[in-house]
Amino acid sequence: MNVAAIPLDRVTALPIAHGGRIVLRGVATTSVDGTSLDGIGLFDLASGGLQVVQALPERHEYLLTSTGELGSACAAAGVPSPCLVPRLRSLAHDRLRTEREFAATLSGPIEIEEMPPPSRPPTLAVAALFAVALVATALAVLRKRRRSPLGRVRNAARQALQSTLRDPTLRAVRSQILATLERAVKLDEARRVCARALRRVDRASLDRRRRTSERSPAPDAAEALVWLGEEYAELTRLENDLASSVAGLARIESGLRVAALRLRAHRGTRVRKESEDPMDLLAAEFALRDEAIAEVGQDP
Repeated sequence: MNVAAIPLDRVTALPIAHGGRIVLRGVATTSVDGTSLDGIGLFDLASGGLQVVQALPERHEYLLTSTGELGSACAAAGVPSPCLVPRLRSLAHDRLRTEREFAATLSGPIEIEEMPPPSRPPTLAVAALFAVALVATALAVLRKRRRSPLGRVRNAARQALQSTLRDPTLRAVRSQILATLERAVKLDEARRVCARALRRVDRASLDRRRRTSERSPAPDAAEALVWLGEEYAELTRLENDLASSVAGLARIESGLRVAALRLRAHRGTRVRKESEDPMDLLAAEFALRDEAIAEVGQDP
């Protein structure tokens, strides 16, 4: 059985004979937002003529076999089917990066291992159940990510950038939108760090220790209360930092949505009045017609 590393920047043909199988394993992490992606997240299996036979997501391992059909992406890339087709374009665009920029942020090996054909291949029903489960899991993760504070900011930034595409004078605005997005990424990192730290705090235990020290006649009880007070103070700062990062993300999201609305092409069309308003000219024509009818109707 041969093990080989898989490149993430191009389509790779796979040496799967009829009935053969390959194990896809490994995790790649992007430094953009710390997201870890395994084989299912990194590759479009269907367009490469592949299907999942068995999934072990907790180990980031997937047993693949050929569908027996021509992979559309394999044909487009000029390689035989089946093949592994990276999702770099969609993953990069979701993070407002080019494919090359996003590829440079990935670290961690993705490998394949050729396996002998099974003595009794799994039924199509079993493979279909695995595929449905994997798709459902991937969709759930994607929906959760889009509903996150940073996911909402990215969506707002995407809309704001789209509003600037047709106006070359808005280059500086685009730069500010991207800078604002970078600020949001840092705020979200602070939010996640603070949230993890707060989850590790046992406030009930802290309260019990304070009550015990307050009732204790021991000489060192007063000093213990001093340090307990310091612990409460740091906990308060942590809560304030979390609230500040959440508020900062909400502020950025709203600002980007305002930018998208303010930069729309037809802003103010209902209140804008041209130097020669067609409605005014139309009303003047009606007035002239009425005057002409009135003059014709008068006696000489």
